[in-house]
Amino acid sequence: MSSNKNQIRINNLVLTALLAALIAVSTAYIKINTGINNGYVHFGDSLIYLCACLLPIPNALVGAAVGGAFADVLAGAAIWAPFTAGIKALNALCVALIYRSKLNKNKDRILTPASASAGAVSGIITVAGYYVAEGILYSFPTALTSVPFSIIQAVGSAVFFIIIAAALDRAKFKKRFIR
Repeated sequence: MSSNKNQIRINNLVLTALLAALIAVSTAYIKINTGINNGYVHFGDSLIYLCACLLPIPNALVGAAVGGAFADVLAGAAIWAPFTAGIKALNALCVALIYRSKLNKNKDRILTPASASAGAVSGIITVAGYYVAEGILYSFPTALTSVPFSIIQAVGSAVFFIIIAAALDRAKFKKRFIR
């Protein structure tokens, strides 16, 4: 294997670990408690969207799943970790596939119409995924009370992703640092 390919693999591995850590910390510690079913609203999903736009799909799935699951462990809600790992991997897959689709005309930018709209589809996955998870863990009537907060979280994460992506695009981050 060539030295350049090794360097790209190492860079992707480091970025995967960095984004997983940022996802975990921003989810577990930068949050607003809702008071409903021990839930909270956070913006870690916006970093999952970023992960999906910057990394190869397998790396994005791992970064999202590991970061999300560790956030649950750090926040004292380890029972949610397996559900979160699956939901966040699906979020990353959804965003990555939309971002890489023919809808995206500019691969040098993070914020594109495709990536901006991917947050809406990913938000549906988040709301549905946590509704099912909470229904399994507690009850489906109880889970229904959390749906409005899941929607708020999904919208907030999409907006925050747009802000972060626009700032990184202004700095030409992808063109400079991602191969």
